[in-house]
Amino acid sequence: MITMIMTMKMKKRTSVIIAAVFLLSCTLTLSAQEEIETAAPPLQDWRQVLAVNPDSTEELYIRAEAIYTDLFRTTGEKAYIDSVLMILSQRTLYFNNKPSNDLQKSLFLFEFGGNDTMYTEQCYNLIKEVADSFPDHMDDSNSVLLMTAAARSYSLNIIDTTEVLAAYLKAAGTVEAMLEVHPDDARYIEAATEIDSIFRSGGAMTCSSIGQIYSRKVDRDIHDTALINKVFKLLTEKDCSRSDFYYSIAVKIYANNRSAENAVRLAELNIARKNRDKAVGYFTEAFKADTSKIVQSEVVTRVAEMELAEGKRQEARDRAEHAWELNKKNGKALMIIAEACAGSKIGDAFDNHSVYWVAVDYLMFAKAVDPSLKETADAKIKAWSKLFPTREECFYRNITDQGIAYSVGGWISEVTKVRFRKE
Repeated sequence: MITMIMTMKMKKRTSVIIAAVFLLSCTLTLSAQEEIETAAPPLQDWRQVLAVNPDSTEELYIRAEAIYTDLFRTTGEKAYIDSVLMILSQRTLYFNNKPSNDLQKSLFLFEFGGNDTMYTEQCYNLIKEVADSFPDHMDDSNSVLLMTAAARSYSLNIIDTTEVLAAYLKAAGTVEAMLEVHPDDARYIEAATEIDSIFRSGGAMTCSSIGQIYSRKVDRDIHDTALINKVFKLLTEKDCSRSDFYYSIAVKIYANNRSAENAVRLAELNIARKNRDKAVGYFTEAFKADTSKIVQSEVVTRVAEMELAEGKRQEARDRAEHAWELNKKNGKALMIIAEACAGSKIGDAFDNHSVYWVAVDYLMFAKAVDPSLKETADAKIKAWSKLFPTREECFYRNITDQGIAYSVGGWISEVTKVRFRKE
């Protein structure tokens, strides 16, 4: 008898649940159609159905979520977004499974919340909480969602670069752990690539964050040229050449490939760091690394530029002459000689003005050798011609005619021709 009564109660409860699901489906479907056609107020029928037995079945909530989502797609009314969030909260209240429902909320908000700052912030906070408190629920797709939600939040000034980096480290770390177990799984490979791409294109990547992300990975294997080249490309894109991490990557690149190009890079970095001796050492290595006279000429030219910047005019001139001897098409070396001569102090006013005759000679020579230098050379010729000796200065040196040969003294020691300054 007791068994029969229990059986009857179970059948009755089942009938109530089935009836509730059917009633909700019919009510919401009909109400939704009516609302679309008549623009009636937001639906409330699901509450009436659930009030009788709210913990009867999750199907009620699943169906209601689908109906309200369709209504939002059709009308664009934000009230339906709030309704879906409320339904998912009620579902959590009666059936637990908070992580899954919060992930569903976050996904829904990301898809339909657009650039609304309130929804964007809520979307990010929801998935961040799941990632922090329920990491086992973060699969490849949820990790990508975490990164995309962070990127959107950053674009709307809701979070800063530090928070975006934290999201990246969490998302990338989750997928990397999956790849360690399943190294050939296309899902995780694709997710890792997408997370990297979102972070790189989102504008939140900084020189500091690149270092935090990759320093340990690079140190693990200094011969992983693919990774080192990838990091170097990132640092270059973000103009991080002044960072310590950039320098360490340049050192690793040179360790793996002692080319002239890589040595010159390190030499230039040491110039910027005011480590002259190291710079000269790397320039020397670069010169030895390539027997091509063109490459050697470029290396020597760079050394000449360094010396000119240090105010060592004569040394720069001598080095540039060497570069010119190695490559007779190196117009840049001729420009350096011109720069070294211009402004040099070798005597009195006339002597110091006469150096500009030599400087302009080399500028003329440089643009003839390399037409790409014409614009720069012409601008300097125009400026420096105004610094030639005056007719009066020449007169006191018994020079009365233009065009005659004249030997400029001092360390310059060049034969040129006389030209009067145009007053």
